[in-house]
Amino acid sequence: MKLRFGLLFVMLVFALPLAACQNSGSGNTGGHEEHHTKDHSEMKEKDADSLPSDFNKRAEEGLLVKNTKNSTRLDANTPEDMSIKTSQTIWPATHKQNRPGAVILVSGGSWQTALASADLIHHPNNGPVLIAEKGKISGQIQNEIKRLNPTGTSDGTQIMAVGEFDSKALQALNTFKIKELKGKNAADLAKEIDKEYAEAAGEYPKSVIIGSSEDDAELYSLPAVNWIAHMPEPILYVNKKGIPEETAEALKKRDAKANIYILGPKKAVSEKTENALKEYGTVKRISGDTPVANSIAFAKFRDKNTGFGWGITDPGHGLSFASTAAPELALAGAPFSHLGKHAPLLLLKNGQADSTLYSYLSEIEPSFHDRPQDGPYNHAFILGSENEISFRTQGILDGILEIKSADGGHSGH
Repeated sequence: MKLRFGLLFVMLVFALPLAACQNSGSGNTGGHEEHHTKDHSEMKEKDADSLPSDFNKRAEEGLLVKNTKNSTRLDANTPEDMSIKTSQTIWPATHKQNRPGAVILVSGGSWQTALASADLIHHPNNGPVLIAEKGKISGQIQNEIKRLNPTGTSDGTQIMAVGEFDSKALQALNTFKIKELKGKNAADLAKEIDKEYAEAAGEYPKSVIIGSSEDDAELYSLPAVNWIAHMPEPILYVNKKGIPEETAEALKKRDAKANIYILGPKKAVSEKTENALKEYGTVKRISGDTPVANSIAFAKFRDKNTGFGWGITDPGHGLSFASTAAPELALAGAPFSHLGKHAPLLLLKNGQADSTLYSYLSEIEPSFHDRPQDGPYNHAFILGSENEISFRTQGILDGILEIKSADGGHSGH
């Protein structure tokens, strides 16, 4: 009897921990797994809402590199230098297949000219934009054009000179076939660029971006630059007075069937102008209250009916970053949306990542379950020197772009 009782007692002692173990591993797992998921969810939500604050003051000491694992810096602080470095990064020009068709040579000093000119980066020109200083052509721009050795477009054009240039300056490039594009004003030049592209492509694109040419709206129009370098759609300008005659003429080429996308809030492009544009087609507005929010809104937007827009709401993308204090550098870096990782433009408020931007990047943060080597990966192109975008900001961006374990752990990675 004692033996039987003893055996039962021993079995009971071993059975209780086993049952507890089984409960925690199967039938009663819900509470444990929910707690773990909740903790990770709260952690991600916290990360999304709060920027890093515990900084290392010595992080920049003795730096030998300008890049990080998830970012490439184009270390330049003038439009000319930025455009050349962008050109050399995207067009190695080592053989015929990676030489440009034509170089888009832009007279500096007008952001409206540089922005509209980005429409020519796309095929069939397939070439960089080089921004000269107020119509003068420096030795380094001449050297870059010679290095690129453009193959020429279907009519043999190797350089498209956009804006006003000194005639003697262009003579320095007389070994290349040059086509000049000029306009009486910003709207007229945008119309001429639209016409030039349509003639080369054989048709006018149905979709257009409408942006303001007013200086106080520059940062709202700016994100268009990467899209029009990436796709056929042009930017056409409006202003505080409404729709310029030249813009109306360009819109009429779409036979009242244009897909019109206004970029910017009502303080940039008025509601009155929005209503007037409806005469020429279907109108949609993409906007954010601030330049940063506006650039994010454009990066996220996609019209499923027309295919217009980046639609970046998941991980696995290239992203260009420029400071609101140096928009001219963003214009020079537009070709990063044409080849390579096809990156939209995101703005940093005075060169710093704010909570609005950080939250968006958290939404598209890459993650993996078993194999981090399978991606997806995000990558940043930093447009500017450390005076425009600091190494600290670069480090913050590098961190939020890093691929992380989907379950919150780091085992096996």
